[in-house]
Amino acid sequence: MLSLLAGPDRGPFISAHRGFSTRAPENTLPALQAALDAGADVAEIDVKLTADGHLVLMHDDTLNRTTTGSGPVLAVTLEEIRKLDAGSWFGPQYAGTPVPTLDEVLEWSQGRLGILLEMKNCPERDPKFIDEVIATIERHNARGYVFPAGFDHPSVAEVSRRRPDWTVEIIMNCRLCDPVGAAQAAGSRLVSLEPEYAVAEDVAAMHAAGISVLTTLLSVEHGADLLAMGIDIFEANDVDMAVASLRALGKR
Repeated sequence: MLSLLAGPDRGPFISAHRGFSTRAPENTLPALQAALDAGADVAEIDVKLTADGHLVLMHDDTLNRTTTGSGPVLAVTLEEIRKLDAGSWFGPQYAGTPVPTLDEVLEWSQGRLGILLEMKNCPERDPKFIDEVIATIERHNARGYVFPAGFDHPSVAEVSRRRPDWTVEIIMNCRLCDPVGAAQAAGSRLVSLEPEYAVAEDVAAMHAAGISVLTTLLSVEHGADLLAMGIDIFEANDVDMAVASLRALGKR
């Protein structure tokens, strides 16, 4: 089981946001390979459900921004999505890059790169979504390096209820009065905070409860503040920047 709680001799860790998304098109296998090659420990990816019940990597509700398709992901079949180009918007060298399925990502990773699996199941909250997340992780025997996550805490809690030995992550987009209580209510041992809501006393309280904390690294220099705060995972679109920050701190 991959542990993302930093300690004196390990971490902080690096999370590649949507893969190495400043180097390759987000949520694609080239972006994940680039993240692995650059030294990331884990990658955050986003998954949506297709019309015929498959999980594909996509951040937005629609296909418009990052593919040659259009319309809601939920209205399109996997066969239709496989025909789309998910790379040319980023650069001509990535023309023809497909939208990967979660199955394909886990087959590629095989534990070489941890996966923070953000569940984009809102507002539909279709029960089939969580069924398929669990089934896919189990198909690949990936429970040790895949961490279901989301802003919809009841969805995260449902995964934890059904698989209590899995590590799950809640994402917070505000500062809560009781972040430890919120994490424990969802069965979460990993919490993602927006950087403006990462506060040292909250991080200390979560560490005391055995909860790892992730936040976004904004610059090489920002790493010193995060290290002083005890942040376990530095997340960035630019993995090279994160590596440079940790090297400057003597942590790589």
